[in-house]
Amino acid sequence: MKRNEIKTCADIAARAFFPYDYFTLFFPDEKQRMDYLHAIIASEYKANRKAAHFLELRDGVKLVGVVQLHAPDYKKPSDLRYLLAGFAKIYKTADKPAIESWPKMDADAGLPCHEMEKKAWYISSLVVDPDYQGRRFGSRMIDEVVIPYVRQHGGSRLCLFTNSEGNCRFYEKLGFRLFHTTSIEHNGRTMGSWSYVKEL
Repeated sequence: MKRNEIKTCADIAARAFFPYDYFTLFFPDEKQRMDYLHAIIASEYKANRKAAHFLELRDGVKLVGVVQLHAPDYKKPSDLRYLLAGFAKIYKTADKPAIESWPKMDADAGLPCHEMEKKAWYISSLVVDPDYQGRRFGSRMIDEVVIPYVRQHGGSRLCLFTNSEGNCRFYEKLGFRLFHTTSIEHNGRTMGSWSYVKEL
């Protein structure tokens, strides 16, 4: 992912994640949710552009998907790096209690994978432009982009977590094995969280 592609990649991710319980639970107001998604994803991509591995999938010349991968030696960027990447902008997007409680939920949901991260590559996010979903672009991203890339870099295991039952079926069809499940509650609503691993 080149610097001048960050905005396009963040827009694809924001639109792809918009209907997920992972965000609707905390940001029920649609405008606030979209503003928050744009701000947090853009800052995440900017802060991690050199620390993580960003791979893209194109349909011809059109960018239709992006994945953020963490190698086993990944080191999270410093708070200063996030601030320089515009992280503070999230505080102008939505209600402060939701903004402050979302990162803890995110950390808790990802904990099983983060504990495995020293032995596995971690798919931090994988998104396909909503206009291209249901056309096997996600499967192609895994099979033709992610797995070959990880193998080329000496990796033999991939892990990830999802909070979407539809995504569970998607990853299971691609040979990922469920190794942890839990539920997360916020404001009286509950969602599932499933962690998967795949040996390459």
